[in-house]
Amino acid sequence: MSTTFNIIGDIHGRDSWKRLVDLQCVNIFVGDFFDPYQAYPFETLERNFLEITEYKKEHSQQVVLLYGNHDMEYLPNTNDLTNRYDARNAQRIQWLIETAQELFHGVAYAIGNQYLVTHAGVTNTWKNTYLPDVEDPSPANVAQAINTLWENDKLPFTFRPNHCGLDYNGDDPHHSPLWIRPFSLCIDNLYRGTTVKQIVGHSQVKEISDVEGIIMVDCLGKVEQSYKVTVETTE
Repeated sequence: MSTTFNIIGDIHGRDSWKRLVDLQCVNIFVGDFFDPYQAYPFETLERNFLEITEYKKEHSQQVVLLYGNHDMEYLPNTNDLTNRYDARNAQRIQWLIETAQELFHGVAYAIGNQYLVTHAGVTNTWKNTYLPDVEDPSPANVAQAINTLWENDKLPFTFRPNHCGLDYNGDDPHHSPLWIRPFSLCIDNLYRGTTVKQIVGHSQVKEISDVEGIIMVDCLGKVEQSYKVTVETTE
């Protein structure tokens, strides 16, 4: 049998997800539910997030929620503030995210042996630094290891300036699956030279793009478009 996955890019308060979700698919949200580019009233952001989490509750098998860096920053003890951080409403956002934490899958999701979905992507450098014991880098193994690490320690996922000359807003291979930027990800792609592709948000694109095996879906600021892929699955 086959299953279709529908990957939806960074939300940032937008309600375009309502027109993109498809209950014939497994719908994967790649994170960044808050910190909009537009000046949305906070009540609009809160309502939108609550509608997403309610949708997850109603259709638990058809919806996967992943964290983005703009979600992590509101969790306790991360000290990882991004631009557009909403200090005025931070406590309320923290409460919303923590209340919904059981609905989140984590940071990574594997689609068979063919795709790894995270907010920003996984480099060899980051994987070898924090997950050196994962010898089989299949998407399923890597996703499980990433999510286990996330449950136990948020620090490896935070922004880490490394002063190596390439680090602009996450543009260095040392950065995490919540922060890495496409240039450095392509250079140090965990799956470079293989048939496995990574599906990521985080960096805005005009339309969904496949760049050297990195499928970039953070397009909702320009076009209402999601990425669908059908894979063979076993019962």
